Amino acid sequence: MPSEDPLECLPQGFEIWERLAAQVPTLLMTNRLRETLATLTIPDISRLESDRQLRRAMLLLSIFGNAYVWGGAKPATTIPRAIAIPWCQIAEKLKRPPITAYASIVLDNWRRIDRSQPLDLNNLAPLQLFCGGIDEQWFYLVSMAIEAKGAPALAAIVAAQKAVAMGWIEGIRPQLAQIAAAIIEMQRGLERMTEKCDPYIYYHRVRPFLAGWPETGVIYEGVSDVPQKFAGGSAAQSSLVQSLDAGLGIQHAGNTQSFLQEMHSYMPPRHRQFIVAIWSGPSIKQFIIDHQQSQPALCDLYNHCVEELMNFRKQHLAIAAQYILQQAPKEQMGTGGTNFVPFLKKVEAQTKANLISNVV
Repeated sequence: MPSEDPLECLPQGFEIWERLAAQVPTLLMTNRLRETLATLTIPDISRLESDRQLRRAMLLLSIFGNAYVWGGAKPATTIPRAIAIPWCQIAEKLKRPPITAYASIVLDNWRRIDRSQPLDLNNLAPLQLFCGGIDEQWFYLVSMAIEAKGAPALAAIVAAQKAVAMGWIEGIRPQLAQIAAAIIEMQRGLERMTEKCDPYIYYHRVRPFLAGWPETGVIYEGVSDVPQKFAGGSAAQSSLVQSLDAGLGIQHAGNTQSFLQEMHSYMPPRHRQFIVAIWSGPSIKQFIIDHQQSQPALCDLYNHCVEELMNFRKQHLAIAAQYILQQAPKEQMGTGGTNFVPFLKKVEAQTKANLISNVV
């Protein structure tokens, strides 16, 4: 999650982007989006000075770019220079690929209705949409609410690693309890997805715009004549669950690990650095294994964390099946580019395999 609430409007000189961002649903509905975007002039992006401004610009250009590619009867094979050039320049500054990723569409796409109140589904609204409507809004906001609910677990992981480094057993107990409690809250957040996001509408109106580029790739006009291919927005691009894996020492293998590692490049740099730092830090899992005989209650607390993470992944698989597989039984590919059912089942099984009773 960003340390500050996302910027809601770019500075003077970028009014045309802001006006167009508000019109994207209408332009898609009237089939005028492509012709409108193709005629834009390119503003001076050197005027974007802060990280928040760059992230706001990345969100708008990501909406424009994905809407351009997927907003017609057939996918576009070229993104016009008016979008491609600034998009690639800003993506380079942020060290992320130029495509709609989780970091933009979820982490940088919300505002508080009441700024004095906490991040909660009842106090959040999205900043930008593709087609518009309550289903699309809810999909992004539930994802953001899950991030907020899981945040205490990340602080607990850091504190637990410090306790491990000190050999302080009593310092680890409350942190493991906090991790488990946060994951349970994440589950409760995910349970709310069906309240206001209909699976049929998600599949047919929201999901298409979150997809990665076609197999043949897309040319960024004015940047390169070589077609580029990037993965679409995916929950695997969230650093939250990958940080939980790192903190609990949950190793994945084979294609599963390769895909999760690939998704690091779609995260904000500090997020992927955090994951690496947790993996490089003192091992909570190994410390508990080393003290298993004398501290069985500590082992139980650790296993409780793993079990709740496994339950969250089961829940995610069920949601994915409901929102994708049941809408199109032959559809097996997630927006991130994986064959999602086998992938999610492997991730769940590999999580279960890390229960200490299974590895000692």
